[in-house]
Amino acid sequence: MPENRMLSLLEVGDWGEDAALIQGLKEWEFYPLLLETYRTMDENALYKSRVHGSGHIHRTLLFAALISWKEGLAEEDVRQYFRAACYHDVGRTFDGFDLYHGVRSSLQLEDLTGQTGEALVELKAAVTAHAHPDADMESILRSFQPEDYDRTVELTCLLKDADNLDRVRLKDLDAKFIRHQSAKELVPFAWRLLDLDQAWKNRDK
Repeated sequence: MPENRMLSLLEVGDWGEDAALIQGLKEWEFYPLLLETYRTMDENALYKSRVHGSGHIHRTLLFAALISWKEGLAEEDVRQYFRAACYHDVGRTFDGFDLYHGVRSSLQLEDLTGQTGEALVELKAAVTAHAHPDADMESILRSFQPEDYDRTVELTCLLKDADNLDRVRLKDLDAKFIRHQSAKELVPFAWRLLDLDQAWKNRDK
């Protein structure tokens, strides 16, 4: 199994000015769920790429955890958010602009997450919509006919925020496209995380 750098960073990394933030995360009641998610995600299912591959997914999951903690999400909401963060790009076939990688990813979610029923509907809707502009969000989400439309919108927005924070790797993060204040406050951290992750990757080279 490929090394999960984020687990190593959380365990022994030097977080510098972000040490208090990470310590707060470690005291969060659902921090063990974050560690479990890192350890059990299907790494082999992730798209193989330096742009949308495991590094992106591992950072996006950490952003999802920080946002979940700051937003005070309930356990099942955290679990859904983590599922979406882990597998939102598994349907990618290339790194460029691709409106349809979300729907391709959604087709793998039942097998990857074990979800069924309304939980699966909600998850598939959010993962499909994350690849599209916000102007298309309502029509896409309503096409799945979720029982709780507002909850599905919120999951989609949460996923988009975590995903957008890692646009630092592309050098085109624009905070105006981030919806939650808790996520906006993570923008400086996102840049530092990218540097730390890259340094950790290169430490033995």
